[in-house]
Amino acid sequence: MPRPRPPWPPRHAVISGGSSGIGLAMAQALAAQGSRLTLLARDPVRLEAAAEEIRAASPAAAVLTIPCDMREAEAVAQAVARAEAEAPLDFVVACAGVVKAGTFEALDPAAHRGLMETNYFGVLNLLRPSLAAMRARGAGRSLIVGSAAGLAGLWGYSAYAPTKFALRGLAEALRAECAPDGVRVSIAHPPDVETPQLAAERAERPPELAAIAGTAKARSAEDVAAALLRGARRGRADVPVGLATWALLRLAPAVRPALDVWFDLLASRARRG
Repeated sequence: MPRPRPPWPPRHAVISGGSSGIGLAMAQALAAQGSRLTLLARDPVRLEAAAEEIRAASPAAAVLTIPCDMREAEAVAQAVARAEAEAPLDFVVACAGVVKAGTFEALDPAAHRGLMETNYFGVLNLLRPSLAAMRARGAGRSLIVGSAAGLAGLWGYSAYAPTKFALRGLAEALRAECAPDGVRVSIAHPPDVETPQLAAERAERPPELAAIAGTAKARSAEDVAAALLRGARRGRADVPVGLATWALLRLAPAVRPALDVWFDLLASRARRG
């Protein structure tokens, strides 16, 4: 017998990386729809500022903030347990992530390991306790915020892209495992988004990556958040944002050779200055 659809808007959502960027934009949108929120991030000052911003726009919003390093599994499990004690979770958004641009030779092994610890294991640490709770209740949604860089490895993203490729594999496996228990797992593939993190990353991009990334305009966090929430509400396994990302996701085997030629040409031109 098919299970009922999880409620929308969600009654209680937990969002990692909820103090800025896409995470904050999703939190604001959900608060406006009446969802209770639990926001996780490392910086308690930025977390509380985000909560105040949400409450200012949605005075009735219930917002709990829990400072938490997503790399620390026990701390994350305790945060999820605290959120569950407030109200059962029915939507979990794994949005916390970091990016480090640079060529393979320029980045030391610690940079590669550090990105994997946050971008992959940080997501794993959040999903393990939260999915268990939702599966036990027989309903819920999870949204993993990946990246267009998880659909095509780009020059200068040898440390970053593998973390997002790994999330794709995790999302596909979890979608299959959680579906029989009434829990939907989605992964989003946004392009560049105008956030403080993107502004900082632009300064360290190699010229080749800057040339390739410059072919697509960065989107606003609010527009991306709206697209991600629509995809999660519909239960889409993959949520691409924009036509180019959709083409990478759906047509990759056909378009990848031509895309490689184009990107190689852009990189060559950038090197020549």
